[in-house]
Amino acid sequence: MKKICIVTAARSEYGLLRWVIDEVARASDLQLQLIVTGGHLSEEQGYTYKAIESDGYPITAKIDIDIDSSSKLAVCKSMSVCLDKFSKAFDELKPDVLVVLGDRYELLPICSAATMLNIPIAHIAGGDITEGALDNQVRNAVTMLSTYHFPGTEVSAQRVERMRGSSKNVFVVGETNLDNFKRIRVWNRDELAESLKIDASKKWAICTYHSETVLSLEENLGRVQSLCEFFDSSLRDYEVVLTKSNADFGGTVINERFEAFAKEHKNLHVYPSLGQARYLSILYQVDFMVGNSSSGIFESPFVKVPVINLGERQLGRLYTSNIVTVDGTLDSLKLALEKISSNDFRSQLQKVENPYGDGESSKRIVSKLRENLYA
Repeated sequence: MKKICIVTAARSEYGLLRWVIDEVARASDLQLQLIVTGGHLSEEQGYTYKAIESDGYPITAKIDIDIDSSSKLAVCKSMSVCLDKFSKAFDELKPDVLVVLGDRYELLPICSAATMLNIPIAHIAGGDITEGALDNQVRNAVTMLSTYHFPGTEVSAQRVERMRGSSKNVFVVGETNLDNFKRIRVWNRDELAESLKIDASKKWAICTYHSETVLSLEENLGRVQSLCEFFDSSLRDYEVVLTKSNADFGGTVINERFEAFAKEHKNLHVYPSLGQARYLSILYQVDFMVGNSSSGIFESPFVKVPVINLGERQLGRLYTSNIVTVDGTLDSLKLALEKISSNDFRSQLQKVENPYGDGESSKRIVSKLRENLYA
């Protein structure tokens, strides 16, 4: 049996990898080696490895890389620990292929270790552009280290081919996060309200703000302050669900600011993670999304929900017509809310086209891996 090693370091990343993991786990001719690391093992992030276990997937190894996002130097130190521990894990497990997704900074040491140990890398979601984050450089570096490429769109595939100078082993599969819409039972509004302890009769909004890593911490905190003022001035009649920032530099401080503000505002609810089912379900129920998560780009067209997208973290990705981008000032947030609340804007939502796939990406990825590994 061919050994497929899949690594996940964050809750959002697991959401994109889950059905790839599932396809491998159920295959009779493949052996799953599942490694969890990074934010999954963090108390601040909600120990999200437990969600993986509750989904029924056996974890082969939990690799604690002493994650610390308090400073850029601390992130570098975590990366050095990551390189050391993953080198040893790969040497012991000897996978036939390593599967990674996206652009988390942990991928640099992880993929460097695999490269030096001659382990082929399969990279999901290469070829994207996100100009407002260091993720862009990480993603492109992983592309250059990888043997197999599974971009979400034809445009991304063309970028991968230009970088690599070849179209060999580049397969357009769609975005894996859309697979969730076909495979997870959606909770109804009352179930969500009871679980999240929020008022079902009010309007809902959901916010996720990650550090824009090309900006200073002070600039990011200025955005956080604007969001808090926006919640206080414009969303007092809403229930606002905030999911915590990831483990990028500045994420801990951002989370602390939101938690402190939420203690003074009963309509604000901060969660380390909603889990896949609750997160997917709430997208059908919210009046709008706000923040700078990739979910606002990839998943919002599927559910036809308005998005107020802050800053440039996602700049370079395809923005559909349900997305309004703002600079993150209070005035820009208020103007965006006015726009997405208008009858004209709302009347056009059902016409939004989803360019990111059909919810069958994971099957395509595993099929292509099997085809190449057993060639």
